[in-house]
Amino acid sequence: MAIELTVETMIIFLVFMIFIFVFYKLFKFIVKASLVSIAGFAFPWVAKYMGIPIVANFETAITFAFVGLGMFFVYEFYHFVVQFFKLLTWPFRKKKK
Repeated sequence: MAIELTVETMIIFLVFMIFIFVFYKLFKFIVKASLVSIAGFAFPWVAKYMGIPIVANFETAITFAFVGLGMFFVYEFYHFVVQFFKLLTWPFRKKKK
């Protein structure tokens, strides 16, 4: 099977690389969000075991899972904004040194 190196094959390979990169980042994000939700869901029972006066039932577990997921989204958005502005200001910071 001979593959010719044309502009079309290079574009297909570039699109494939971008797809793999985006899929990898999305998979990492979903795994982290799932772990945060699981930890938030388990929190009421762990807190009750530690002696913190909290009602440990399914409703509070769901509430803490969503609160944890919301805090994770806020953290990831903040991290994205900081990285974006670092990328934008990189030439100016490099020039200052």
